[in-house]
Amino acid sequence: MSRQPSSEAGTIGRGYLIPWASLLILVLVLACPALWAQRTTADVIGTATDATGAVLPGVKVTVKNIDTAAEYSAATDSAGNYLITLLPIGHYTIRAEISGFKTWSIPEVALAIGDRLRQDIHLEVGTLGQSVEVTASSPALQSDSSSLGSLINERAVQDLPLNGRNFVVLAQLAAGAGEGEPTGLPSGTRPDDRRQTSAVSVNAQPTSFNNFLIDGMDNNERFIGTVIVKPSIDALVEMKVQTNLYSAELGRTAGGVLNFVTKSGGNDYHGSLFEFLRNEKLDARNFFAGAAKPSYKQNQFGGSIGGPIKKNRTFFFADYEVFRMRQGQTVTNTVPAMAARQGNFAGLNAIFDPLTTRTDPGRPGISIRDRFPNDQIPASRIDPVGQALVNLYPQPLTATLANNFRYNPVKGAG
Repeated sequence: MSRQPSSEAGTIGRGYLIPWASLLILVLVLACPALWAQRTTADVIGTATDATGAVLPGVKVTVKNIDTAAEYSAATDSAGNYLITLLPIGHYTIRAEISGFKTWSIPEVALAIGDRLRQDIHLEVGTLGQSVEVTASSPALQSDSSSLGSLINERAVQDLPLNGRNFVVLAQLAAGAGEGEPTGLPSGTRPDDRRQTSAVSVNAQPTSFNNFLIDGMDNNERFIGTVIVKPSIDALVEMKVQTNLYSAELGRTAGGVLNFVTKSGGNDYHGSLFEFLRNEKLDARNFFAGAAKPSYKQNQFGGSIGGPIKKNRTFFFADYEVFRMRQGQTVTNTVPAMAARQGNFAGLNAIFDPLTTRTDPGRPGISIRDRFPNDQIPASRIDPVGQALVNLYPQPLTATLANNFRYNPVKGAG
């Protein structure tokens, strides 16, 4: 929760605090991009050695993105170590070369959100024209990163069944995470958030204690603690749910850190079109709905496309999704019976004439009244205003006295 500065703090040193504060803000803004990028990128580190185990300085290590052809390189230092940072998530090749040794390479390795992949390099004596190809994959345990979390990759997002295409449900499957309280603020069941649920309880913390990020940027709705932008699953590359030991730039939360990374396009064109529907003609009838099925028409459709604007240089990606629902609600209620509307309460209850109120001669202090014949209120005694109000009720659909009216109002979304 932010705290507003006191009036005294805003007055004292007005001529000095503001310039220094502006300078500080400028420094922080200039320093932040590197920190933001670490939230959605990956690093590759390692040590280059020869066949005897001796470290090799000056080895050129190049990491190349397979989809965009972007290259990132670094040279090993005097201790043989190298570090390549700020790598966008994706699939890469890794190549190492130095004069007097064979070229060393890995044809493909996958990097996910926040990965810090250690890839040590072992070079053999030879010429650069000779090569050694190594098959490698991202290890399940990354010893150079302390954070704990679960990665939900693109295949899981695209292939696993999701009710309403709501990818937040996958975050609830991460180790240490759950759905949380059904009536929580981000649950989608409350009138102040009528969207699908974004509730995730991490390590038994309240569902409003999470930190949502999209492409490394803050994505938190502060009022009820939910997410602001919920991208289509066709727009997601992957999602990572960190549950403990976050790095320094991922503070501000007692719950989990949910980081979504969206697609950015590549050298090849990719796209999708989809339509999901539900209709009352395909559904079973609600037991309480009566003979007619309530209207239920749900459509969820859209598409995506991405590709190059200039090959190996500039790329684009766009997506569109619409959700529309018209759902009939079955409501059972009680309305006045037809006989009661005419003042006929025979067999229901004893009805007494208020104009005959008098003191009981045999019981001082007790009032008595005469009962209407056959418990029928004469038409002349029924107030026309009251009659008009009663007539506003719809007519009952059954002869029963309770739950004798059923209707199916339609609610819609989209």
